[in-house]
Amino acid sequence: YSATLPVLDPARAPQVSLTDDEYKLVYSRFGDRLRVAGTAELNGYGMALNPVRCEALVRRTLELFPGVSDPAQALFWTGLRPATPGNVPYIGPSRVQGLFLNTGHGTLGWTHGCGSGRALADLMSGRRPEVDFQFQGMA
Repeated sequence: YSATLPVLDPARAPQVSLTDDEYKLVYSRFGDRLRVAGTAELNGYGMALNPVRCEALVRRTLELFPGVSDPAQALFWTGLRPATPGNVPYIGPSRVQGLFLNTGHGTLGWTHGCGSGRALADLMSGRRPEVDFQFQGMA
């Protein structure tokens, strides 16, 4: 989930990205907007927004940054986070000729996506990836 709020008072908004370790949320400033992202739910392929989770994002944001925004103007988003049972992503060739996979990162997709992409490019080019970890290709 993420919530994007207009910054009504720039003096009350963070200037750099921050992580709220207690609630596992991340705050990022995008010009005159503030995005708070975090939380995940195991919900199959459902993309319906849970109002309780949305309200929790805004409530915590206003606790940390009172007066930064009008909660009624928050825009919410949710997306799918493919994950594997063992939490190790599939990176490598699939059973389909010429189709390679870089998926299953779960909650760490944005965090690991670029490094995994580079490793996949190495694999596709016949090179050994710089980082040596267990790849889970669907060979």
